[in-house]
Amino acid sequence: MKISFVKLWIISLWRLLKNNIRTIYFNSKQYNQSLKATPASRNYDIHNVHILGELQDKNTKNYILAKQFKKNLWKINNLKQERINNLHKFSWLPHLDIKKDKELAKIIIDAWLEKNNNYQSTTWDLLVLANRIIFWITSPSLTIRHDDLIYRTKITNSILKQCVHLSKNITHLHSKKDRIYALFSLILAGTTFEGYKKFTDSSIKILNNQLKNILDKKGFVETKNIQDQFWILHHLILIKESLYLAQYPIPEFLDERIEQLGKLYASLLYANDTIPLFNGAKYYNCSNFNQFIKSKGYKFVKDNNESHFLFGKIKKLEAIMDTNNPPSDFYSQDYQAGCLSFEMMYGGTKIITNCGYAHNFSKELAYLSQSTAAHSCLTINDTSSCIFQKNPLIKQYHGNSLLKKLKVYKREFSNDKISFSLSSAHDGYQEKYGTLFERTIVGNEEQKLLHGEDTLIVSKNDYAFLNFSIRFHVMPEAKLIQTHGGDVLISIENQGWKFKSPGQTITIDNSLYFADTEKVQETKCIVIEGTLNKEINKILWSLEKSN
Repeated sequence: MKISFVKLWIISLWRLLKNNIRTIYFNSKQYNQSLKATPASRNYDIHNVHILGELQDKNTKNYILAKQFKKNLWKINNLKQERINNLHKFSWLPHLDIKKDKELAKIIIDAWLEKNNNYQSTTWDLLVLANRIIFWITSPSLTIRHDDLIYRTKITNSILKQCVHLSKNITHLHSKKDRIYALFSLILAGTTFEGYKKFTDSSIKILNNQLKNILDKKGFVETKNIQDQFWILHHLILIKESLYLAQYPIPEFLDERIEQLGKLYASLLYANDTIPLFNGAKYYNCSNFNQFIKSKGYKFVKDNNESHFLFGKIKKLEAIMDTNNPPSDFYSQDYQAGCLSFEMMYGGTKIITNCGYAHNFSKELAYLSQSTAAHSCLTINDTSSCIFQKNPLIKQYHGNSLLKKLKVYKREFSNDKISFSLSSAHDGYQEKYGTLFERTIVGNEEQKLLHGEDTLIVSKNDYAFLNFSIRFHVMPEAKLIQTHGGDVLISIENQGWKFKSPGQTITIDNSLYFADTEKVQETKCIVIEGTLNKEINKILWSLEKSN
């Protein structure tokens, strides 16, 4: 039994015990008495920040439900927990019309206060609570600046009570990204309510320490998740803009971190303003965010390949390869075993993709999406390059922690005016199968060609004749046809591509695409299948535009 397993198990057990004890204490009269805060003598309506559009509920289902049920909204109990949480976040509140729906908002929030003003384990979940604070404060005409003095006093006192609870327990948010978001809600409250500057001051100090833990020296997130990179940058800009509106001095570290994060974010963004699907990311279009930061004067100079993702771009042709070592156990909650997988895009249309992360679907699909087979990459004997922890207690608190990790031992990038080359290697199959995996991808815009060379180096004769598969997942809207010669024709959005791998067996297989937040989509993948039959096995493949 590995020491890391024992350590994680003990930490997880300790957290479980502490959570149970805290839940009992939180439901006591004594604890709820301790949350009472001195009423604010004044509040400031300064936080109508447009960037909150990224956080608002894009789906109108909850807004429609709220209008339909009004004060009975909080009696509904036949919805999924995620839907209930979204209702209690109030991220749908901006959908209400400030003039027409003012009384409706009062009825709904009054009913919420009557039922939930004291601690409840679900409705006072820290992340749900942080969202609620933000949207109550930033919808002032419906809440803290309402014409009804008694109502706005009740809601103000409730916000302060929830802030006290959040400030006492913010370290119990396991995700450090979520902690930053929660700190934003406290900073917002501290600059809104007179006499509560302490929320802002203490939160900024905590924020500085959190960033030191969550980012590496180059400013990339320890989780290796590009979507986390986006959200942390988003949250920091959100905090800075709120401090600026409140005329609160901007901390020097905040400007430095935004610049550092921004360079990497700009370097990892596709030309169509979407992000690659690595290590827990789902499809996200950053266009609105990019427009906002541009309007605010943020200009980030690209700092290519400083994040341990290799990104090649020549005119319309883009390719990115994951060449990161796995994160540490405390940052691997959403990790996927896709090292050396790649994605490829041409003219803003993605051709080769990874499958995305299925954490919001079933546990079985989430586990499947962690595997190397869910990426455009190599598997040997249908195993992943990393082995994930299956202990339910550890998974509850540490997500996708790893029993066995790989190590990247090579990382090279070069480019000129017409081509780029991405090259890397890892030892993820060395211990079990005595095999090293090296991959080189060369893109040439003039030839409209992406050429790959995958090298499998077998160090022991005992491991010869192992089966391998190299997958190339395509987007759900792509259509695949295999020719009599074995090549595969890809058709997608008026583009035609031909996939070839001379001397290799090529098949078309079924696949799943998890990147959409609402649904799992069926798709296809191209598979090169073969057997390791010598010491050095080279598999050549290419994607060439045919129209």
